[in-house]
Amino acid sequence: MCVLQRRRILDGLTLTKAVNTIKQRYEGVQVTKINVTENSVTIGLFAPDRKNLHVRITGGAPALFTSDTQEGVPDPFLDRLSGGKIVEIGGRRYDRLFWLSIAKRRPSGKIETHKLIFELIGKMSNAALVNENGNIIWLFAKNNADPDRSFFVGDRYHAPRLNKRDTLEKYAAGNFADLLGFYPVTVKHAETYTANGYSFAETAALINESLTDGIFHEDSQGRVIPFKPYEDGETITIDDLKDRMYKPAVKKDDGIRIRLTRFFEKQAEKYMVLKDKLKEEFAEAETFPKVRTKADLLKSNLHLLKGGKGRVELTSYTENGIETVPFDIPELFDPNKEVNRLYRRADKLERSVALLTSRMGEVDNMIDSALEQLYYIEISAKEDELRELALEMKKSEPKQKKQIKEKQFIRLEIGGGTAYIGRNSVSNHRLVFQFANPEDMWFHAQKIPSSHLIFRKSGGITQDEIGQCAAIVAGMSKAKQNLKVTVDYTQKKNVKKPKNTPPGFVIYHRFRSVTVTPVHIDENND
Repeated sequence: MCVLQRRRILDGLTLTKAVNTIKQRYEGVQVTKINVTENSVTIGLFAPDRKNLHVRITGGAPALFTSDTQEGVPDPFLDRLSGGKIVEIGGRRYDRLFWLSIAKRRPSGKIETHKLIFELIGKMSNAALVNENGNIIWLFAKNNADPDRSFFVGDRYHAPRLNKRDTLEKYAAGNFADLLGFYPVTVKHAETYTANGYSFAETAALINESLTDGIFHEDSQGRVIPFKPYEDGETITIDDLKDRMYKPAVKKDDGIRIRLTRFFEKQAEKYMVLKDKLKEEFAEAETFPKVRTKADLLKSNLHLLKGGKGRVELTSYTENGIETVPFDIPELFDPNKEVNRLYRRADKLERSVALLTSRMGEVDNMIDSALEQLYYIEISAKEDELRELALEMKKSEPKQKKQIKEKQFIRLEIGGGTAYIGRNSVSNHRLVFQFANPEDMWFHAQKIPSSHLIFRKSGGITQDEIGQCAAIVAGMSKAKQNLKVTVDYTQKKNVKKPKNTPPGFVIYHRFRSVTVTPVHIDENND
């Protein structure tokens, strides 16, 4: 059953007011992290009010509001903005376009400034990350509000053309419907002023001044407008917009889509938290040479430490010669016990380096798997695909390999062999673990959600065949709009699936990589 709700549109005037409001609040504030969901971007802020900026792009009417919680999972391309400072919040006045310029110091010391641009233009809404050269390096969706411009990763960013020229400050005739930023509801409220004795110029000036006061209004029908209605309405703030903005009708398959999305978002977040903890432990484990060096120093100076008190000068033998190191002897100090303790700790830390490296690799795989599942959930248009994924997740590991027919996959003839490509995460799983042979070649985009490809050929694979297979995988990945994508490949026998992991999850260690230009194919090909 569809749930119908009153549509709340974010027009150009309301967005201009919202941008002016967040500019006053958050310009100069540090970004903590940026998360994405299938419909929105949430920007965490190190601000006194502890709010997040939430920008809904698809999945309903576009919206900008503050929220108390941060939804979604990190995006690899947007991670470069975490910890940066918002140096500018701007927008195209009266229009549905705004941006955040975020500056961050790189490890080299150079300060890089990226611009995160939001075009909240109805069903063609999108978001883009633009580098210092003005080139697009990330896009949220495929939407393009201006069909006359090229709008892909790698292109130079150009804002969409304006659909109107007249504004509240410069107009040729007295018609609010001709002004940029107005839509029928705001036109109606503006005309109420002129019908009650206000001139067109007076009304335009009143509305223009109200765009900087930070107060939004709700008319008698519950619609948000950026200026006070002629008849009094309820006043609200930008913090109230979240509850006022349109919530999309629930489609038939949204229930299962939402459940799967929440599950994998939680999985990704859980493993990201674990990875941060492992990084801290790894940093400590890498100190084992220092711990061992200290043990060596104390051992070589036992004659000074036994029975000693206060500060002593220890002799250290280094590559640069003999050096003296000051050391304060604690009370009741037993140098032999301390030396043994330090050696044991150094050995334990050294063993931990390899273990933690392996564990962090496993956790990276779990994060990549969750992000890949979220990608396929986002692009899956059919309810059956989502239900199949949910059902496959509940199944226990089969005791015997069940042979799957090739018609479930996209099939292409390449060179002297045949390529089989998965259509979704369940199809990928069946392709790799229920269809492929050990000697087949397996392809997958490196650290990016993508289809899995199996290449079957009698005889050795050529470099041209490798390049063609990799380009197809790149074209069926989340980075398909990028100029270049790195793809990993190895024999299928090197690809494993640990127990109790979701469909499509794999691990592999022995592989090669190739960087290619994505090639797009007809995914309905059989």
